[in-house]
Amino acid sequence: MSGSLHRRLRCCLLGIMTLLAMQFVILVLVVRLGLIDELISRRQQQLSLHQHEWQDFVTHTPDQPHAFYQYNRQLSDNLAAVRLLPTTRHESCNRRRYALPHASLAKLSVVISFHNEARSMLLRTILTLISRTPQEYLHELIVIDDGSEDVGLLASLERHLTAAYAERGRPRLIFSRNLNRKGLIWSRNEGARLASGHYLLFLDSHCEVNDGWLEPLLERLTLNSRLAVSPLLDPIEPETLSYMAGNELLKGGFDWSLHFHWLPRVLADKETLAQPYTSPVFAGGILMISRESFRKLHGFNPHLEIWGGESIELAIKLWLCGGQIEIVPCSRIGHIFRAAHAFEFPPQYDQEQELEQELQQLGSAQATYLRNSKIIAESWLDEYKYLFYALKPSAREIPLNLRPVSTYDPAQIKAELKCQPFDWLMRHVSPELRLQHANLSALGTLRNAGRCLHVAGTVPQLQLLLTSCHSLQVTQWHLHHESGQLSTEQRLCLAVDAAAKQPQLSLEPCRAGQTGQHWLRRNTQLQHARTHLCLDNPLKDQLLLSRCRPHAVSQSFQFALEMEAQS
Repeated sequence: MSGSLHRRLRCCLLGIMTLLAMQFVILVLVVRLGLIDELISRRQQQLSLHQHEWQDFVTHTPDQPHAFYQYNRQLSDNLAAVRLLPTTRHESCNRRRYALPHASLAKLSVVISFHNEARSMLLRTILTLISRTPQEYLHELIVIDDGSEDVGLLASLERHLTAAYAERGRPRLIFSRNLNRKGLIWSRNEGARLASGHYLLFLDSHCEVNDGWLEPLLERLTLNSRLAVSPLLDPIEPETLSYMAGNELLKGGFDWSLHFHWLPRVLADKETLAQPYTSPVFAGGILMISRESFRKLHGFNPHLEIWGGESIELAIKLWLCGGQIEIVPCSRIGHIFRAAHAFEFPPQYDQEQELEQELQQLGSAQATYLRNSKIIAESWLDEYKYLFYALKPSAREIPLNLRPVSTYDPAQIKAELKCQPFDWLMRHVSPELRLQHANLSALGTLRNAGRCLHVAGTVPQLQLLLTSCHSLQVTQWHLHHESGQLSTEQRLCLAVDAAAKQPQLSLEPCRAGQTGQHWLRRNTQLQHARTHLCLDNPLKDQLLLSRCRPHAVSQSFQFALEMEAQS
């Protein structure tokens, strides 16, 4: 009898263990297959808009060619409003308990300005933000339409979102439309003026907010009110809309042309990939800052037109005037980095205004960006602005014609906030800038007989030619003091195969110790060190190597800026 009871108990125990094991396997499969996230995602969609309402809003998108949006609008229209996204941040971020202030002390105002954005992309940006942000912190959403061609978009968006979120009472929704195009910079300043939260988040209109994005940023701002923080941006591929993990080993920077560049992040001893780290500039136009700090900095420079340079100008101002910028890898937001502008820049100058030939050859987008860059150089670069003009000589002819703005005077801001000189930023924040010119003999455009040496095409179909010096895209060259290399900003070096029967010019990746890439500066000539031949342009736009001839005009190449006396 006892043996039979023992067998029954063993069978029961075995059955219970089997059931528990099956439940564990099912749980693992559910997690592994992302079904939990899928259920959460479905719940998020229910909290936003019903699917038929979402489709109704999207179907009224104007039919435009691909170049209008610079991403796959048709695919975007067919994706879910709030789709499942991969977890791209480090697993340690998920285990952390963030020290957050009470929601009543940390109200967040989000400013989204857009111009000619696809309805589905704009709505996805908004819905992922609302769905994946703790409700108690999301105080208000300010959406500004900067004169889009889809004139009914904003009213339709307001109607749908108000209906969806009226019962919740949060976030407060503010909608504004510029009847005429005023630009991203003006619109963001206007959004900040309308905001009433403790913190501002400036968000682009082609983003997807990932889970847990707010807490890491808010914790950093709570610890240091003078910080401005940026999430680590996960790239969204424009054609497939695939969401990919961003790179924790990159930070934002800029060069003497005042163009944004990614720079390598060097990990300090015992520093982990998930730790926040300082960055000279924030990327993608996405930044969170206290509203009070933004006010003290007088916002984005209102003298800048439309788009271009505003992130660099604000970053320089932040660093020089007592603030800091951090990228926080535990916070992730997806962002579409478009290959080109998806919008036109309005004409910058009167038709009757007489401009130099250089300006006449600039497009409106180029002229606007160059004008903005000149304003930044004149406002903040101090004695180093000559480096900007060396790389962008066309900027000298750009008329600023600054309209009076009583609340914005860089000199007054510097005095009011006791800002550091630009040299301080080079020493403490962006030493890469000092290195860029400390090791150079010459830099900038390379001119021969009124035309400039330019690299056209892409790898492997590169072409070396002489072209107009008036384009913003003309190649900028760097002649390195120690190596003698003549390189482009893309780290391509002008080289010669000295072993060939007839030495030929070529472009190849810059490599240390390559004798074929070594050039000597002889007055205004460029002499190849190994062959002792000079760069020559004997016929129009035909570059070759030939015997050096003193005073030969065809062998005279002038850099925009010579850093040392020519030998």
